[in-house]
Amino acid sequence: MSTARQTWVPATMTATPRNQLNAAAAELSSRIRGAVRTCEPMRRHTTFRIGGPADIFVQPADRDDLAEALRFSRAKGLPHAVIGNGSNLLVGDKGIRGLVIRLTPRFNEIQWLEDGAVVGAGAPLARLVKEATEAGLSGLESTVGIPGTIGGALATNAGTDTGSVGDLVIGATVLDRDNTLQEWGARQFAYRYRYSSLSQEKAVVVSARLRLEPASREEIAAKVQRLRYKRASRQPLRAWSAGSVFKNPRGVAAGKVLDRAGAKGMRVGDAQISRKHANFLINRGRATAAEMRELIARAHALALRRYGIDLELEIEIVRE
Repeated sequence: MSTARQTWVPATMTATPRNQLNAAAAELSSRIRGAVRTCEPMRRHTTFRIGGPADIFVQPADRDDLAEALRFSRAKGLPHAVIGNGSNLLVGDKGIRGLVIRLTPRFNEIQWLEDGAVVGAGAPLARLVKEATEAGLSGLESTVGIPGTIGGALATNAGTDTGSVGDLVIGATVLDRDNTLQEWGARQFAYRYRYSSLSQEKAVVVSARLRLEPASREEIAAKVQRLRYKRASRQPLRAWSAGSVFKNPRGVAAGKVLDRAGAKGMRVGDAQISRKHANFLINRGRATAAEMRELIARAHALALRRYGIDLELEIEIVRE
């Protein structure tokens, strides 16, 4: 089975004793201005509303905090994960070892320009769409209904059938694997369908420069409304989900493959394949990560058995 693109935590790593966690968190807290907590339930920070505790949960106040948190994790030999809105994650029931660094609600500044914007990595896409409409700048309409942040969108080249974020990127400020601020041009992201080089390069987006086109507010608002209605009519946008679970194979939509295979409504505990869109798996209330992984495996096996299609995951699974 094709599984997640990235598993942050080595399977052999064992839980850190609570007193060591508290000591590490206290040390980090003394170095930065942002919030530092231990054993933070990740279900509070993912759109699936699933996930056990993060050993150390950090919300940096600024880019200096972010750099210090990354330095700290590397110096201590602790794995780390940088997240935004948690909209593309399935976190294991036993949680995440090491540090989770969440860029929201900070890193959300937006500077509007005549032909685009400079946007902090933690800025929500929904806010960007709203303010771009008010500013009379077109291009972000393709992200309508995507619940993530611009940083996550750049990392995964998020988008819909009307376009992808990578189409808009001029460049970005990133922290590279050596904790050095670098200016990347669009080519360095090596964008293709639901892929960027950020994960491979172990770089973290701090802010991005986007190219947008001036247009009338009325035209943009009409397009936003049309796309929002289209997505709401086809996708369970109000449900707890991580969006599309599988990438689209070449020439066909994963949702159509699963729909024709009879996957809609399949259920494991409180994890269910949406009856509205077969590529959306939803948490009906108390789903566990184990239930969701089992449902993903069943959906994958169904597509493989019926059509010989080896679906690849779009979401990231963070295992215990």
